[in-house]
Amino acid sequence: MSIAKELNERLFESSEEQQTHTEYRSEYGYYSAIADGNTEAVKKVLIRTDNVSLYENGEYGKLSKDRLRNIRYHFVVAAAVITRLCVEKGLERELAYTMSDLYIEKMDELQTAENVLALYNEMLLAFTEKMAALPKRGVYSAHVLKAINYICRNRTKKINSSSVSEALGLNRSYLSSLFKSETGTSVSGFIRTEKLKAAANMLVFSDSSECSCADIAEYFGFASQSHFIKLFKQETGLTPAEYRRRNSRSLFFRNSKQT
Repeated sequence: MSIAKELNERLFESSEEQQTHTEYRSEYGYYSAIADGNTEAVKKVLIRTDNVSLYENGEYGKLSKDRLRNIRYHFVVAAAVITRLCVEKGLERELAYTMSDLYIEKMDELQTAENVLALYNEMLLAFTEKMAALPKRGVYSAHVLKAINYICRNRTKKINSSSVSEALGLNRSYLSSLFKSETGTSVSGFIRTEKLKAAANMLVFSDSSECSCADIAEYFGFASQSHFIKLFKQETGLTPAEYRRRNSRSLFFRNSKQT
């Protein structure tokens, strides 16, 4: 059957059964809640993991006759849309696309629709949490915004207030004073916090066999592993090992794969 003929038949069937796809503004509003970092709103729309027939009606579009494959396809579509919206709203591009790739890879390993839906919910909350943690950049001056963007792009390097101001072509004292007055923290303090946030993210999505604390300390340019552990505990109240045990999503992935 040709695509044109099948398209006409599908449209006729949808009309007869009064089925329509989700209205655009409603769907976009759902994704916008994620991009806006609205955790409470997102929690209200998480999918029940036993609702495996959710994507089998005309509202969401049926992408495959096979239930599991259909849910997989919807997962990939959602990951693509969410990633692009979050990047547009300020999430670091490499972080966003790496998260998307990781979740799609893990989804591909799962063998039940229930586990795919559970991972889907995990993905929604993970992106929402990242967006909620972003600095409120709209209230900052151009110089401070440039400094923030430079720091976020160079978190794995050994940078300080001098190297940031030099890269931007600004006087160090001027930038330090402006940055402090607008953000409430020093340039060095912001650098430290951004490095620790990125390190925490790595702890969540890896395990000790893949990436040790020493590896993470070296990757983000901390003076030593002990220095990294000390700063991490000051920031979070937990050691890196404790934080990994409490928050690790890699554990969820492994358990889901075994189910």
